[in-house]
Amino acid sequence: MRSMIERLARVRRAWPLLLPALMLLAGCNELPGARTDPANTFAYGGTMARELGDLYMMTFWWATAVFVVTMVAFFLALWRFRERPDNPIPRQVHGNTTFEVLWTIAPTLVLVIVGIPTIQKLFELDEPPPGRPPLEVEVIGHQWWWEFRYPAELGGFVTASDLHVPVGRPVRLTLSSEDVIHSFWPPRLAGKHDVFPVPQTTPWRKNHMWFDVAEPGIYYGQCAEFCGIEHAQMRFFVVAQPEAEFLAWAQRQRQPSPNATDQAGQAAFLSGGCVACHVVTTSTPDPSQKLIGPNLAHVGSRLSLAGGTLENNDENLARWLRDPQEVKPGVKMVLPRPLSEEEIQTLVRYLRSLQ
Repeated sequence: MRSMIERLARVRRAWPLLLPALMLLAGCNELPGARTDPANTFAYGGTMARELGDLYMMTFWWATAVFVVTMVAFFLALWRFRERPDNPIPRQVHGNTTFEVLWTIAPTLVLVIVGIPTIQKLFELDEPPPGRPPLEVEVIGHQWWWEFRYPAELGGFVTASDLHVPVGRPVRLTLSSEDVIHSFWPPRLAGKHDVFPVPQTTPWRKNHMWFDVAEPGIYYGQCAEFCGIEHAQMRFFVVAQPEAEFLAWAQRQRQPSPNATDQAGQAAFLSGGCVACHVVTTSTPDPSQKLIGPNLAHVGSRLSLAGGTLENNDENLARWLRDPQEVKPGVKMVLPRPLSEEEIQTLVRYLRSLQ
């Protein structure tokens, strides 16, 4: 009986830890296409991430030193000027010129020590390192998905959600938005960069960033600026491939899918209203063309659906076509009419075959 009471007492003492544990577990989620450490900014995937990480650690250790000195002084003051039975009111100090000068100069020196290498690093990382010319990709943010336009020398094709890049070659992105402010953030590759709406009269508002990738793999990315109800579901994946594999992938993107002429699939695509927002084309788009929904050429080979919300498989695609608003409330994909199960299955076979 006594041992049971002791165990219950230990449980009562431990229950305040339950809420923090549940909050930590609430942040755990398996992401479509993600690999280990999807958003670990300390698992450096390239030059930009490593340089920013080194700068952060330098700032962190200086901040730690300031914190330690401040806390030591704080507790020494608490001890030195504590209340005593023979002296209930400690000696009052109304000014000390030496200390005032010191605590003004010391923070200034720390800021200078931290600020100079920070400014130097910002200028150093403004452009890719000299040498091999970077791969230029235009990135356009939409509520709530990412569009990627590749340069004319690769074919000028357009993809969505998956950004394929070659390993070891700098990638320079030109960032803009079709609606509201977004923020492009591949945590293991680079820092966050704001993405602004860019009217034709203010092209200078386009933002730029670059990164490179040291090893092949799939790197998770996320919009980091609140942009509406589905901000958390505005994801993307950087697919880093060896040069030969990347060029082969680019070659396939320029070629129509063997199943793109499926008459039943095309009929369902047209009659279901998909064509109002989507295109299925591998040709170079008009630079002024604004897509409402992603280009679906080769959509069957992408990692995810619905802007990184769902893993790309038959079941999830059918669920998406059945009721987009149930999967992603507020999304601009609004069906003109409910699709029949036969139409849904025909579209699933058609779209999943676009490899």
